[in-house]
Amino acid sequence: MLQRLRGGLGAGWLALFVAVSSSAATAHAPAGDVHATGSLQGAAYRIDVPAHWNHKLVVFYHGTSDAPVAFRAGDAPSPMFAPMLDAGYAVIQSGYSEGGWAIDAGAADSERLREAFVRRYGKPVQTLAIGMSMGGTLVVAALERRPGIYAGALSMCGAIEPSDRLISRDFALRAAFDHYFPGLLGALVPVPADYRDDAATTAKIAAALRANPGARDALLRWYGAADADNLAPVIASIGDEMRDLQQRTHGNPVGNANLVYVGSGDDDALNDGVRRYRADAMAAAWLAHRYTPSGRLPRPLLELHDVGDPLVPAASTFEYALAMQRAGRADSFVQQYVHHEGHCVFTPAQIGTAFRELTDWVDAGRRPRAGRLP
Repeated sequence: MLQRLRGGLGAGWLALFVAVSSSAATAHAPAGDVHATGSLQGAAYRIDVPAHWNHKLVVFYHGTSDAPVAFRAGDAPSPMFAPMLDAGYAVIQSGYSEGGWAIDAGAADSERLREAFVRRYGKPVQTLAIGMSMGGTLVVAALERRPGIYAGALSMCGAIEPSDRLISRDFALRAAFDHYFPGLLGALVPVPADYRDDAATTAKIAAALRANPGARDALLRWYGAADADNLAPVIASIGDEMRDLQQRTHGNPVGNANLVYVGSGDDDALNDGVRRYRADAMAAAWLAHRYTPSGRLPRPLLELHDVGDPLVPAASTFEYALAMQRAGRADSFVQQYVHHEGHCVFTPAQIGTAFRELTDWVDAGRRPRAGRLP
């Protein structure tokens, strides 16, 4: 989940929040385009408001990053936000006060920024949420927990299945890799404090996979990654992911003790030889709380995935479709996809199309058709 979304970053806009009434006045447009950066209670932020603001707001939730995201003053908005800004929407985004699996901080920091925006500009007539990767988790949590604030949401490459299931799959892949390449990456529980998901680690993994194509193919078959080139960076990222979660939970939040590996083409040898780990109960409970979606979503959610995403597999989002079906909310969810490979691979044009699909649903009641993005 190493989705690093860097916008421009700087400081100074926080002063605009000072001494402003907290009442929700009618939203008013600025005299010209606003591109503001700053820090709010330890979290960097960026705010973009077009001069032709339509009094609607987009709250963007980014994915995981090794450290809190920073924004530089003077940088232009990311091209991914052009469809929203061109249509008149304001866009705000928090860099979060923590890196890693920052579910608590990401939710609190983004809500704090939204409230500050309302104090400065007044209450928007509509607020939408957009998130990528872990940001998809935060989008679902925001809609489930604050349905009175958000009118709808777009999740892109979203980690919207239960978090413990997502992380367990990653953990099991790394344990299987260690079976085929013992000692190459060091311990899995606990991950060494000096482990780094960097170019050198990825290159080391890639070289090992090339040297043992049988093991590489077994891992690809079991994990379901569509592209062998993506397997090494995925495995490299799992060490960082697990170290972060082990430190946060003071234990091991997931395990593979009760998992039977099926589909590798080498299942008997893999199951007999892979090392087994148990999850620590308190650590597992911490992760499950951050986040297990309920499916009780009263607002439209459009999910967009690239079919070849190796980090958050596209098929994993079907878990949320089932949760919504069980909750009687199936009509509030639509899954669409694009033909790309890699984690969160979308063009600005595709993001713009998906955003229009969402706004047409929210504003006019025209539910998008599930399947390939038009």
